[in-house]
This record gives sequence, structure tokens and C-alpha cells, in this order.
Amino acid sequence: MDAAILRTGTGPVGDASANDRRRCGYIRAVSEYAVGAACRIDVPAHSRKIAEIPVGLDPEGVGVDVARRLAYVACSRSDWVTVVDLERHEAIARVPVGAEPIDLVFDPPTDRIFTADAHADSVSVVDAETLTLVATIPVGAYPSGLAYDADARRLYVGNSLGGTMSVLDVDTLETVATVEAEIGAGAIELDRERRVILCVNFIAASVTLIDADTNESFGRIEVGIGACAVGVVPERGEAFVVNSVAGTVARIDLDEARVVEELRVGEAPVGLTVAPAHDRIYVSNRGAGTVSVLGVEDGVEWTQIPVGDGPGGVTVDPHDGRLLVADAGSGTLTIVEDLLAGRPPLPALEESSPLVGNQLPEFTLVDLRTGKTRTSREWAEKRYIINFFASW
Repeated sequence: MDAAILRTGTGPVGDASANDRRRCGYIRAVSEYAVGAACRIDVPAHSRKIAEIPVGLDPEGVGVDVARRLAYVACSRSDWVTVVDLERHEAIARVPVGAEPIDLVFDPPTDRIFTADAHADSVSVVDAETLTLVATIPVGAYPSGLAYDADARRLYVGNSLGGTMSVLDVDTLETVATVEAEIGAGAIELDRERRVILCVNFIAASVTLIDADTNESFGRIEVGIGACAVGVVPERGEAFVVNSVAGTVARIDLDEARVVEELRVGEAPVGLTVAPAHDRIYVSNRGAGTVSVLGVEDGVEWTQIPVGDGPGGVTVDPHDGRLLVADAGSGTLTIVEDLLAGRPPLPALEESSPLVGNQLPEFTLVDLRTGKTRTSREWAEKRYIINFFASW
């Protein structure tokens, strides 16, 4: 099936400069006692939205073709892959695949795109040069997650309803193994240093540990209900698993095979990717319409980056470090820059005025409505409000 070529798209939609202005306003209730001052300072923006591009219904998985400067987006309710030009910020083609493509992987050596087609119980294979469907590989029931091992030339498929993981050879397109996991098997990641595959089981609230060399399971870690995304920081011996129901990310010690802490993020988190520098992870919050920036070492949410509605799949473009976020709710791909060099400082708090809670000094002030000069006692008795506001 040939790709449909598109001619529409959107360009840049945001700029950080609009967020750099500082505003400060004071509102005081004039009475016998001072009640304080309210002041807000907008700090320099932590992110910059580059574009928000329409791609199709319920986009989920995202892959990057660095050489061609393209992104491939699996649109689960459109049953196609949308091709996005990352330089022009527009959708340029769409390729029909199997029913409900959820996750997506691009393999540069074979120049192929792989999609997990949940309602077709298969994996579609697309030629990235011709944008045509070249093969369909049967797998287990309701495949919803993919992981890619470029060195071993393997593609791992999480079959949610089957409770299994299929192992595919990306060169021959053959199934080389089927591994027992648990019900809800979906998101998968590989610890390349330990040669361990982590298969996250959404319904079973667990992670199945699988030997990547023998394709045999050897362990199980209990995690939160609704576990649906995973990332690994191998040099720290840690994995991070998103718990969508609890709104947290579980930090896992891989050597001890246990959860060591729960890290709070935004509402209904569903997607996760590790930054190339391994100093932070990005967690897409479907309920909040944001991406949390979570420090790996400190376990603190540094900020939340606004994106489109219902964000899910998230990845980093290796070319420029920008985040690519599939927004299932708005049917868009958001391209955004993380501007944080590190954890931001805590916001400066205004010192309390020494007058707060104490009696104000006597004063007089003209009532602009009547032109009469009134004392502080008159103002207090009439409960007038004076609003001093300055903006720069």
C-alpha cells in the first residue's frame, strides 16, 4: 500500500521571549491593620515550544529518522503512520498499516519502520525509502509495546492480552522466541550492560526480567498498578517505571530487583524516555497535558513542560535534543525544547513586610470619587481597597 502525500502543516507556534517579562503587583487592603503584599515574578521560561503538528487520531509511538530529518508517528485510531518533516514542521505523508498501531520503532540499518498493531495481533514492516508496507508479522494477542536492540538485531514485542513477549529478528523478519511474561505485557526496555530485558505488565502490576541472551525469564518485580512505560539508566543500575494510576515513577534498583522509591510527577503519566545525558527523564502526563522533567540523581520534578492534549509517546531527537511528543488528545506531534541546564533554583519568596499584622501609621488620602481628603480611620471604616500596580 502506498503512502498518501500531504501538503498541509503548521510552523512555529511559540517563543520563549514572551515569557521572559517580569511583572509585579501589590494589592493592599487599607484598614487598621496591614494585611501584606502579593508579588509574582515570572522567571525565564524552562521550555520553548517549536511546533504542534496535526498527524492523525490518537498518535502514540514516535520514531526519528536522523539522516532524513523525519519523524514517524503511529496514529492508533487512524491506522496509519504519519511522516513529519522535522525541518519544515509539517506532515508530508501517511502510510497505512495494521489496525491500531500503538508503538513504533525505526531500524536505520534495514531502513524499516516497525509498528505494533494491537487490533491486528501483528507487527507491520514499512520500507522507509518507498513508504510502502512490505511485511506483516503475526505475534501475540494485542501487541502494544516495542523495544529495539540494534546490536543483537532484535525487536521485542509486548503482547498485552497474551501475557507474552515476542522476539523478532529485524533482518529476517522471523519470530525467534516467545517468552512468558504476565497479563498486560506492553512497555519493554533493555539494559544493555546487564543484558536484561524489562517487560512491564500493566494489569499484573509487575516487571518481568528476561535474559537477553537466552530469552528466558528469571525474575519478577512488583510495581504500581497501571505500570505502562519504562526507561533504564544502566551506569546507575536503575530503571524507572511509570505508574499511571498513582501518578508516580518507581525507581528500581536492578541489582537488588526492587523498588527503592516512588517519585511524584503529573496527573496520569503514561510515557517515558531517558535524556541522552542520563541526567533526567521525561515523563508525559496524559491527564495534565504536560511532560515532567525528573532529575535522575535527586528524584525531583524540576518542571512540567506544556505540550498538546493527552500526551503519550515521547522521545528525544538525537540531532538537536528536542522533545517529540505524541498528543493523543489533540491528534498532534509537539516539538519542544527543554531549556534547563540543570535543576532550577527554588523560586525567590518575597520577605514579609514588617507592617504585616501591625497597626498602620496614620495617613490621609484623597477619595478620587468625591475629591475629599480622608483619614486612615475613615478609609478603614468604609473598607476601601486601594490597588497599587506596576508592570515592567
